[in-house]
Amino acid sequence: MIAILPVLVACTSLLGPVPQASPFDTIPMPDGRYASRQVMTSRTQPGPRSRPIPVRTIAIAIHDVSREGTDIFVGTRFCAVRQDPIGRVRTVLDSAFVAALPAWRSRAEIEGVGPWRVVIIEHAAVIGAELENPASDPLPGDADDRRVTDPDRDGHPGVTVRVEGFVSGEVYVVQRMIRGLDGELALDGRMSGNMLGTNEQRTLGASNLVLRAFTPTFVPDPAPDRNTFDWAPIASHEECADIVSEEDRILGRLE
Repeated sequence: MIAILPVLVACTSLLGPVPQASPFDTIPMPDGRYASRQVMTSRTQPGPRSRPIPVRTIAIAIHDVSREGTDIFVGTRFCAVRQDPIGRVRTVLDSAFVAALPAWRSRAEIEGVGPWRVVIIEHAAVIGAELENPASDPLPGDADDRRVTDPDRDGHPGVTVRVEGFVSGEVYVVQRMIRGLDGELALDGRMSGNMLGTNEQRTLGASNLVLRAFTPTFVPDPAPDRNTFDWAPIASHEECADIVSEEDRILGRLE
């Protein structure tokens, strides 16, 4: 035994250090921080005689994953939101709009054995109004409705969306977002899949007559390939500015 031990030590040194297992190899979605890019597609009609066109809304979010006993919870907060132009008009969803978006916490369900299927349960959030039942109560369509709030604190009812281009100004809206994720989680902690949920919006007013007379309505596009997400683990020190500036590196290039 005394003679064999040095041989074993020598062999181990020749082979090099034993590789350390990544937590993603054994624990699906371990506690920590993640980033996601979420794409939701709607159809809108930019003019009375024009054909409906698809418009993507793209959101960047940070998630905090934690465990309580056998339950897994995912906290979500948005970093940035942008929207495809509609003809010669573009919607500007600025930092005040993003700051008005609520953060929330949902339970995650995981099944399978690497790769895993992960479903983050849908959560309903209303921006610009306080509803007793956020998932089902009708959205207010009148600025004088007592349920209307001013989450971006700009003095206008609801949340303000800025419009620039052929017609410019501000539109004051109430929005309902129902959000969930259903994806395949890989061994390296990255995930992609389909968005769950819908968007809904009611207009409360606008800053000029043109926008008051005609504000496009959006109808969700149910096609799964038009409502997708990408997800990746991030370092504990990375914040929204880092994710937004390094979106392609962290989450891949969006087609």
